[in-house]
Amino acid sequence: MAASGRAAAVFVLLHLIVTAHANAPSLVILPSGDVQTKPIGSSIVLTCTPDVEKLELVTDMQWLDPQNRVIESLNLRVLSIGESNVQGTTKPTIYTEMNQDNSLKLLFDSLKEDQEGQYTCKANYASNIQLIKTVTINTIIAITWDDAPLDQFPILGEDYSVKCKVRARPSPSVDWLFNDEVIRTNDHYIIETHALKIKNVQESDDGIYTCRASVATTGELKRRAIRVEVHVRPVIEELKSPLEIIEGENANIACNARGKPPPKFSWVKSLRQQNLSSADRFGVNPDTGVLTITNVNREDAREYQCIATNAAGRAIANIRVDVIVKPKIMEFLNETVAVGNATSISCRAFGRPPPKITFRKHTSSRPFVMGIQSDDDRITLENESSDVTGETVGTLNIQKVMRSDDGLYECIAKNQGGDAFKSGHVTVEFPPSFTSMSNQTVYSWEQKPVNLTCIAESIPNATIRWTMHGDEPIRNYPQIRQIGTGPISVLNIVPIDNRYYTNYKCIAQNRYGAPERIIELREAKRPGELLQVKITEITATTITFDIIPPVTLPDMPIRTINVQYKEESQNWVEAKNRTWTLNSLYVVENLKPQTQYNFRFSSANAVGSSNWANHLTRMTPVKTVPNPPKMLSKLPEGKDYEVSKFNSQYQLRWVAPPDNGEPIDVYRIRYCKTERISGEWQVQEGTCYTVDTRKTDYYLKDLQADAYYKVELKAHNKIGYGAPTYLTFKTARGPTVITHEGPLISSAAIIGIVIAILFILIVIIDVICCCTHKTGIIFYVCERSRRKPVDEEDAKLGSLYGWRFPLPYCDQKMANVAGVTAIQDSGSGKNTIRLVKHTAIEEKEPLKEEKKITPIIDSGLRRETSITFDGKRSVSKTGFVGKDSAV
Repeated sequence: MAASGRAAAVFVLLHLIVTAHANAPSLVILPSGDVQTKPIGSSIVLTCTPDVEKLELVTDMQWLDPQNRVIESLNLRVLSIGESNVQGTTKPTIYTEMNQDNSLKLLFDSLKEDQEGQYTCKANYASNIQLIKTVTINTIIAITWDDAPLDQFPILGEDYSVKCKVRARPSPSVDWLFNDEVIRTNDHYIIETHALKIKNVQESDDGIYTCRASVATTGELKRRAIRVEVHVRPVIEELKSPLEIIEGENANIACNARGKPPPKFSWVKSLRQQNLSSADRFGVNPDTGVLTITNVNREDAREYQCIATNAAGRAIANIRVDVIVKPKIMEFLNETVAVGNATSISCRAFGRPPPKITFRKHTSSRPFVMGIQSDDDRITLENESSDVTGETVGTLNIQKVMRSDDGLYECIAKNQGGDAFKSGHVTVEFPPSFTSMSNQTVYSWEQKPVNLTCIAESIPNATIRWTMHGDEPIRNYPQIRQIGTGPISVLNIVPIDNRYYTNYKCIAQNRYGAPERIIELREAKRPGELLQVKITEITATTITFDIIPPVTLPDMPIRTINVQYKEESQNWVEAKNRTWTLNSLYVVENLKPQTQYNFRFSSANAVGSSNWANHLTRMTPVKTVPNPPKMLSKLPEGKDYEVSKFNSQYQLRWVAPPDNGEPIDVYRIRYCKTERISGEWQVQEGTCYTVDTRKTDYYLKDLQADAYYKVELKAHNKIGYGAPTYLTFKTARGPTVITHEGPLISSAAIIGIVIAILFILIVIIDVICCCTHKTGIIFYVCERSRRKPVDEEDAKLGSLYGWRFPLPYCDQKMANVAGVTAIQDSGSGKNTIRLVKHTAIEEKEPLKEEKKITPIIDSGLRRETSITFDGKRSVSKTGFVGKDSAV
């Protein structure tokens, strides 16, 4: 019993102690834990809450920092200095805030390393009980990238450290990956404390490198992707130096460079290091490296530097620029020399470099070459140049000058900048020459005036005088008149008697000589009788003659042969005439059969016709069958048959023969296959065909290829068939070639088709214009058909015809064409024109003072429209007149 009593007493005591402690006032800090570990830079809040029965008894609640300094409340601070409405106030990094439930918060906006330590929350309870609660804040540093740029640029061929400086607490460990593979230290890579060193960087080292940092105690892991781009220093391609540019033109100088990234370019003048990007007449393209010089001048000749720059470095190249000055001809003088002498023509030109000079005669396409000319050793070309002055003197030496050397010469100066041209003249003086004269003998007759022309070519011009009968002056003859004294002189002669038919001497004289030229004036006469006239062929209606003309002077040839012919019973007055040109076919046609004819002949030259002579009489034969036709064929040399171009047809052609009094009405063609046997042509039986035609050609069709055919052709008139003509031909070899008789379609049909197509196109275009643009002929016709009655037109008449016809000058005919009648009224003292418009059928009435055309209207009324024009304005008047009208 005693033991159980003691145990119960202990239990009651413990209960009382626990109850006392549970009811004791205290402070509680949330989050719970006496030690709080937080990363630097994080935002945290600690809340201190009183654990008491009566909260209103809690006073002076505050937070103390590790140095036991009271941490100021942000609310109290703002209220105390009036910052609640002030913009830009500085907010403390650590402060307190009082909640409505009397809890006090301690806030860290961004925890710093120096803020770690023990923080104390204190308060008074019921004025005599002090409440205290502490919490310790420990800081850690999260993985932080202090120096790890995302883009890094090593240079090709150099060593480079890819930076990745990491900070953390506890200290981190760092490793590297490239293309998701872990990098180990080797000959190419060295892993350093804060970097990855790449030895002898190559372009293959381009890529994404991963810097991976981890903290074993906290388990933190972070990755940093770093893009590594290998840069290449610029390398300028070799520049062509010296470079030649041309004065006065625009020049582009290229500078090409390789590098990564692509370099930018600049240009400077080497001597003064003047940047050309902003220089006058210079332009620099920084991307392509092209230096542009506008309107190059001589001072631009110097040394220039091209500078290529990128992130890896720069490169410099020098180039020498020489300015080429285009040639300019300074002097090229004309020269005058006598024929047979020597001369030199000189041309002086300037340029840089000194130009080369040559010459070209305008009548030749090829210039002279340096030195002696291969085709004319009289001519030598020389050049003398000076690099100091830039001048060249070209000289063309000509020995034993000839007349052909006269003319325009062109001096040609050339260098790399281009060509320069200038023309000069070489005048070759020579004695008079009659080379352009062709008249040795001149003819006249029947006192016909004649001109003797003397042309003397010479430099200087010659003076011409004339003599006759040796050295007799022409002034002694009144019928001779000299026109001009040189270089052309004409003698106008009226040969009234034989004294004037003689030799005339033209004497042309200049300082180099006085040559003479004889011109004979001869009397021309009519030709004599024909030497021969004979009949070579005679038919019932034609006679063909063979005629030999008389002998004449070469300069007075026979022009025509004439024939007169008549029937025996007729007089020569009733004779018919026929004229032939010389050496034509002398044939008389349309004669009567079985009729006696008389013929006589004459010839004619420039003087006139000879007397009629060479009389012939001949009787035409009776009417008979036609003569044999003459085949038009070409026999190959050495063959007695013609070869056709085609293998299945042959075109047979012939000349219509004389019909012998009756017209030919048909030609009969008979053709057969033939072959040569023992040297003779023999027709194959059963191969003959006969056709008739009225034409003088015929296509033989459906022939066998590579076969011989014999053709018989004869003409027929109403008397019968004439004698036949024969022809043998051979068809070509090979497959059948289809041909046609003449063109497939006639020219007229082709023209008609083309016109029809054009008409259709015009109609289509007009329809399109009518539908889309409301223009064209169809639209005009449609609009005309829709127009109102003609009284709408009357209002327009004055303006329409006022511009279409200048009325003071119109005649009656012009006005009638326009559908109006113009009447001039001068009785009022003004120049007045009245126009009467025709709106219906005109009535023919005599004109009195003025003519009026009265139209007929279906209603029985006649409307008369007139316009009065006084030279300044037109007045239109319209009235209706009917049979029942008072008017």
